[in-house]
Amino acid sequence: MAEVRISDVVEPTTFTDYVVERSTETNAFYQSGVITSHPDITRLAQAGGSVIDVPFWTDLADDEANISSDDPAVKSTPGNITSGQDRAVQHFLNNSWSSMDLTANLTGKGANTDPMKVMGDLVAEYWNRQKQRKLIASLTGLIADNVANDSGDMVVNIATDDLAAPAAAELISGTAAINAMQTMGDASGGLSMIAMHSVVHASLLKQDLITTEKTSDGSSTIQKYIDKRVVVDDALPAVVGTNRITYTTFLLGQGSVAYADGMPKTPTAVERDEAAGAGSGQETLFSRMNFVMHPRGIAFSSTSMAGKSPTNAELALAANWNRVVDRKKIRIVALQTNG
Repeated sequence: MAEVRISDVVEPTTFTDYVVERSTETNAFYQSGVITSHPDITRLAQAGGSVIDVPFWTDLADDEANISSDDPAVKSTPGNITSGQDRAVQHFLNNSWSSMDLTANLTGKGANTDPMKVMGDLVAEYWNRQKQRKLIASLTGLIADNVANDSGDMVVNIATDDLAAPAAAELISGTAAINAMQTMGDASGGLSMIAMHSVVHASLLKQDLITTEKTSDGSSTIQKYIDKRVVVDDALPAVVGTNRITYTTFLLGQGSVAYADGMPKTPTAVERDEAAGAGSGQETLFSRMNFVMHPRGIAFSSTSMAGKSPTNAELALAANWNRVVDRKKIRIVALQTNG
């Protein structure tokens, strides 16, 4: 079989469009409607800049309505509408791969396989995982801020660090999940997804509490728990204590996370180094991704950010987040358990 070169496979514009679209559409958070595109943030992100200010109108005050009167001297006193400001951060990311790694994935796949699609799927899935890690780190940080500055009103914690094995009351259960949802009061019906560590998922499987349903088009299946779509990811927080691990499970609602693609100057590039390999040559694929993935209503303060965009560790810091809307308007809940 002839050698497959990256430069023979990759047409930069087509490849970039495929990777951007595929890395989003395969994301479970996006598929469930938790992540939604936001036109205002997209416009601001594509204009450039690291930290993006997003103004918004606050809701009308829920005052009791006036009793109508036929007396012309009785005047209505108008209320007012105020504005607020959310703040999001743009992620400027890149990575590169040598042809010696990628070519192995491009050969031996069958005569009918499109090499660019194979490579595009590999790169798109890489960016899918990166986006998911950014989101999880952001959720971790905003919950840390909530505990530190808002009395933890978005969190239910039933975990302990006791020496004995966890009791049923310290593990995930329908009661615990419902108690967590109740932190949103009558707005809890907006929650549609539950994201959990595989240890927590295994606990629910043992309790026979996970159901499986076909997607609307019948092409695949999804798992559900308390009628919420289940996502399993071991990047979710698992904090090791002296005796036990505390796992954080997130319940999220549709539209709770705003997404926008930025515009890197050169999203995809292929570089040849003719001198490498004692003159045999080497190719490297560069992929760059700029995007905003922002939990709505929690402003990114950038208090502790060393670079142009935050690392995952910086996203997870309480100091970098500040809630700017009423609790019920944030469709995010955290449940902490020992499994």
